[in-house]
Amino acid sequence: MLFDREKLSEFMKLNGITNSALAKELNVTEGAIRHIVTGIKQPSLAMTCQFAEMMNCTVDELIQKGES
Repeated sequence: MLFDREKLSEFMKLNGITNSALAKELNVTEGAIRHIVTGIKQPSLAMTCQFAEMMNCTVDELIQKGES
């Protein structure tokens, strides 16, 4: 599974959610969210599920297609 950080950023913009608000809701640091949004780290599957729930999208929409 390769997380699509660009899709997360798009959904965050669409939903008006900031890194800070996302971090607070998920009970993680803003730095942890920044690392995911910038591609330094990949989120766990559990966190990806939480992102999808918050962004009103599916986990599949947050996964890159055709990547190995």
